[in-house]
Amino acid sequence: MIEQNTLRPNQPISVKLLDLATRILPSAFFLYVVLLKLVELNAFLSSHQQQNEPASWKFLVEGVSRSSTVCFLALMTVLFLFRLEPVEKAKRIPPRVMAIVGTFSLALITLFPRANLSMTQSIVASSISSVGTAMSIIALAHLGRSFSLMAEARKLVTTGPYRIVRHPLYLFEEVAALGILLQFFSFSTALIFLAHILIQLQRMRNEEAVLEKAFPEYQAYRARTAKVIPKFY
Repeated sequence: MIEQNTLRPNQPISVKLLDLATRILPSAFFLYVVLLKLVELNAFLSSHQQQNEPASWKFLVEGVSRSSTVCFLALMTVLFLFRLEPVEKAKRIPPRVMAIVGTFSLALITLFPRANLSMTQSIVASSISSVGTAMSIIALAHLGRSFSLMAEARKLVTTGPYRIVRHPLYLFEEVAALGILLQFFSFSTALIFLAHILIQLQRMRNEEAVLEKAFPEYQAYRARTAKVIPKFY
């Protein structure tokens, strides 16, 4: 893992303002969603308390799922603000558009009405979401301040889950997204989820092109690791 990035001296003010905007705007968006999810979580807990019912497995799993989603979104809020300066980035517009759409479409699903699920369906969906979110938090913790929204290179991370696959965060996000999709399932959210997967696959290609250009050792790292699923893809 490269421990330090190379800062670009004497950046134009326009570049600095753009970097500030790409920190504040995504962070503000995720903070807004976090606040919405906190209000929903509080209403969920208050409703159960008012009913004076014992804690069921469905209540516990759904409570953990809602809480883990809040933690994941909150961590992204913080990392957007304090990430490192990029040493290389994609120059074209399409990779930037894909990065924005791919990132925010996942949060967009949670703004739709919840599906009317049975207890078993709710437990399965919440469990999938919780596992995916927990693993995403682990991947984000290893990625740390090298986390990016756009296709940018800040630091080559090869520890933790990145020692096994090159894009564990994308993999874990899709697991969490599948659980979230089941909780908010509709024709519209299914289309968003499908588009999200296709965009994420292209984002991986965009990021690998930037990383290979920024870090000469990336080719060796790429040769010994799978993209998202060991020994498969």
